Parts: sequence; C-alpha cells; structure tokens
Amino acid sequence: MPAYTSPGVYVNEAPLKANIQTNAGATAAAFIGTAARGPVAPQLINDWSSYTTIFGALEDQYDLGYAVYHYFTNGGRSCWVSRVVAAAAVTAAADEAGTNAVEWDPDTLGDVTLFEVTANSPGVWGNSLAIKTLAGTIPATDTNFPNFHFVVELDGVEVERWIDCEIDPAHPRYVQNVVNSYSSFVTVSNVNPGGAVPSVDAALPAAVGGYPLALGSDGTVADGDYDTSVAGLAVTDGPLLINIPAVTTTSVITAAVAFAGTRGDSFVIIDTSKADSTKEEVMTTAANFANVNPPSYGAVYGPALIMIDPARRGVSSTRITAPGGAIAGLFIRTEIERNIAKAPAGYNSTIRGALAPAFKVSDADIGVMYVGATPVNSFKAIPGAGVSVNGARTIAKTTPDKFIPVRRTLNHLKYHLKDITQYAPFEPNDARLWQRLSQDVSSYLGNFWRAGGLAGARSSEAFYVVCNRSNNTDGTIANGEVHVEVGVALSSPAEFVVINLSQWTGGAAQATES
Repeated sequence: MPAYTSPGVYVNEAPLKANIQTNAGATAAAFIGTAARGPVAPQLINDWSSYTTIFGALEDQYDLGYAVYHYFTNGGRSCWVSRVVAAAAVTAAADEAGTNAVEWDPDTLGDVTLFEVTANSPGVWGNSLAIKTLAGTIPATDTNFPNFHFVVELDGVEVERWIDCEIDPAHPRYVQNVVNSYSSFVTVSNVNPGGAVPSVDAALPAAVGGYPLALGSDGTVADGDYDTSVAGLAVTDGPLLINIPAVTTTSVITAAVAFAGTRGDSFVIIDTSKADSTKEEVMTTAANFANVNPPSYGAVYGPALIMIDPARRGVSSTRITAPGGAIAGLFIRTEIERNIAKAPAGYNSTIRGALAPAFKVSDADIGVMYVGATPVNSFKAIPGAGVSVNGARTIAKTTPDKFIPVRRTLNHLKYHLKDITQYAPFEPNDARLWQRLSQDVSSYLGNFWRAGGLAGARSSEAFYVVCNRSNNTDGTIANGEVHVEVGVALSSPAEFVVINLSQWTGGAAQATES
C-alpha cells in the first residue's frame, strides 16, 4: 500500500476480486392461443392495455385474452404472447380494382402506384381496416412529390395517423420506415421511389382515396399450428411459465413440456377442460398428460374456475375460465413476495377474481385428484378469504422434483449460475479461474440461502461447491473443460400438517403433541 502523505487523488490498479453479478432474467409468463388479431411471433406485453392494443379486446371465444387479463390481475409482470393462426390463414390487403395497391390518381396524372398495404398479421380481422392518404403540409409550389398524411381506420374509426410521410427512401419520413416501425395494424411495402413519380404543382385534394383491406381469412387452426407457436418461444430469453389457455390436446401439451425440459429453465402450467363437471372428468383429462416427458416440467390445475368477466355487466358478469393465466400470476406474485422456493399454494394463495370452482369440490375430492395417477392441483374456497390453490405437485411421481417449488428452484439455479459464470470461457484454465468460479458461485448460493431459497441451518448444510484439482484433471483441461460441482439442499413443501392431540387432565403427565 502506498503512503498517502500529500493531499490529492490517488489511482491504484487492483485485480477484480469478484464477478459483478447481474440481475438476470426475472421469470415471465408465455401465453399461446388464438386471438382476434395480433402478431404470430412472440410479443412482449408489459400491461393489460398493451395487450388490447395489439391483440384486441376480450371476446368470449378467445381464452387467450382472459388468461392474460387474470395473469396481470393476480400479480403478473411482463409476459410473452404468441397468437396461433392457421397455416392457411390469409392476410388482408388494400384492394383497388384488384391491384392490392394504393394508387395516386388525380385526373392530370392517371393511375400511379404509390405503395402496397397489408394487415400486419393474418386473419379476417384485417378486412375491418381501411387506409386513407390526406394532404400533407408541404406548400403546393414544392417541385417534389407532395408529402401526405397516412391514416388507418378500424371499423370506420381512425386509430392511427402518421403525418407528413414521403415516398423517397432517403427522406426521414419515408412512409415504409415510419409505418412499419410504429403501426400496430398495417405494413407498407413496394413503395414507388420519389424519382419515378411525376412532380405535381397543384395542391393535393383534401382526401385521396379510401382503400379498404380485403380478402383476409382465418382458416382452421390445427394442433400443428400450436406446436409451431411453442417452438417460436425459442427466441425469448429468461425463465418462462408457459400456458396454453384451455387447450387439453395431448400432443400440444406434450410438445410444450418437451420444449420446457429441453430449454431447462421453464415450466408449463396445464389447464383441464372447462367442460369438466366432476372430479372423474377432471382426472380423465389429466390422464391425457400422464406420459409427458420430462414430467416434472409441468403441473395440472383443475377444475376450471368461475371468475369475474370484465367484459360483461350485471347477472352475466361471470365466466367459466381456464385457471392457467391466474395461476401464472400467482407464481410471479409468490416469487416476488417470498421466493421461488415457496410453493404457490396455501391459505394466502388466493386467486384474485375467482368466485368458486366450476363445480363444488369437497376435501375428499381434492385428495382423490391430488394423489391420482396424474396429480391435479385443485382449489379450495375458504370463507372470508376467497379461492386458494390447494396443491403444489408436478406430473412427476417421485421425489424430489414431484414438487413444483423444487423443480422451479432447480430451473432458477441453472439459469442464474450459467449467467454469473459467463465470463469463464476462454479464460486461462488454472487454479486462479477455479478459485474465482468457486467464490462467485458460493456467493450467489449464500445469498439465495439467506433469502430462504435453500434448506439448512448453516450455509454448509445448504450447499457445497467444488472446483479444484479433484474435478479438473489434466484430461479435462486438455479438452478445454472447466468442471464446477454444486450440491444444494432444496426445501420441499409441507403438504400435510399432522397434529397429534390428546386430552390432559393435569398433573405429571404432559399432552402429546407434535
């Protein structure tokens, strides 16, 4: 250490003692389903208003919207939404005389194609769109092609207006760049560059054309279309809670669980059928998922719930709703309020907006469904508290990862340990790297244990880390490998609290209790 005698600023260089840990990848939900409109590729949604802007308002035939609504109501943060469309669906396009193009046609010019316009996603919804071009603000004496306002209407109501657009690709208001970057409804293509359009000395008319979009169609969604959307989640980053609202097709759920298992950081929340009206029917639906693989990456919830329907009023303001969206929100809420090792179930795990299970479920029914061949996590109406989740099991039959918090804790640790060790590739493979990896992993696990994520009264009982000569040999070093062995003590939920109670009349003998 240098001697500090003269007042001033001293700059010293020292090695980095510990890796800077990032706050990586908070859990997000991922919902896959049909909607009135919206993109097919996964879209990140941060609140309910963003969902309605992009995918449309609540409609009874689309369970996707209700899942996302109840997700946010129950504590969800951001989520990915993928709209499933049929492979044969057709995208609506602006259509004038069958050209699918917007044309500039003052009498002095004749027909000149400006650009083509299509809806920004397939489906019959696009037939409700129309576009208009209105006079811009550049003076009529301008020798260039006049600019224009680009207006989008939905069901006859203006929903977007992009002012002073140009068809010159070099212009900062180039219509293709402006509209395609910001529009929630349409896409512009095949723009006729400014040099190919005659100059105009006269002022633009007050309105130039009104071009409805047409020929859009939905087609029929097949199971394979859901599989395509599941595979499309590969572009997202971070741990996911995947839900396919109200879908119980075996092949679709199997594909989703397989995706989660391959990804290694995700988990599937599976709905039973909204039509199930007895515990036997719920168990029959759940049996369809008995052979998903790996089974610990999914959990089944049923029956459906009678929930508040914000799209209705009066006596019809409720709806039988698949519970997966609300459950995903509860997962996030529990993770924030407690930690990922806390089971999203129990007395305090009330489902906001839920009034009751779709049919009356007794304690005996809950038990039968819970210990069945395919465990079903059910719901319990608690007077004065609401409807709570009464189960925390995956589809797996054996410990330790038959419990949801165990599986999700392992997923969480895999993701974050990978993240905090990203610096290691291409570092010199020697004792200094091993020590640094040991310190960083131990530091992270210590913090996770202190937050209640691991069992054990002391850190030495909660985890261990080995990264030294014992597991990094000359052979592994020659292969470019660094091995870090980590062991963790995971907490399993207390499912059955057993209290042995006996009467005590006083005296020397004491009551038996445990």
